[in-house]
Amino acid sequence: MAERVNSTSQDTSAAEQAAEDLTVLFPDQTIQLLGEAISVTEYPFIKWLELKPICIEMNQQFADFISAERDVDVDEILECFENHFEVMQTLLCESIHKPVEFLKRLSDAEMQLLLLTWWGVNKHFLLKSAHRIVRKNKTQSDGQTSSSA
Repeated sequence: MAERVNSTSQDTSAAEQAAEDLTVLFPDQTIQLLGEAISVTEYPFIKWLELKPICIEMNQQFADFISAERDVDVDEILECFENHFEVMQTLLCESIHKPVEFLKRLSDAEMQLLLLTWWGVNKHFLLKSAHRIVRKNKTQSDGQTSSSA
């Protein structure tokens, strides 16, 4: 015979899981910049395809991070963003739907908040592209190794 079990903790767990699932499906975040609530949005896939060509060097640097097979510090990621800031300006502006002039008014703390939030929302685009580069490089090097034997 079936027995009824108290499901309060299961309901809470299910609610937490549903909230986590929604965060994965809709990772947009709202942050305060210049006293304004700014939505940092995930790119639609077609927008990422339009933006991807300007990210070639950055994607390669992330592929290098992945290939190094070690933990990457947040400072290394921020340095990458700084080294590619012209590209980052475009990526950030597309995500927050604001002009470059808006970025120029941000304090250092606000810019870091924006960069880290943007990374949380859109990192999968860069990381997927970087993983493809790593796989391609591995396949090419495996092919060269086996053909030279």
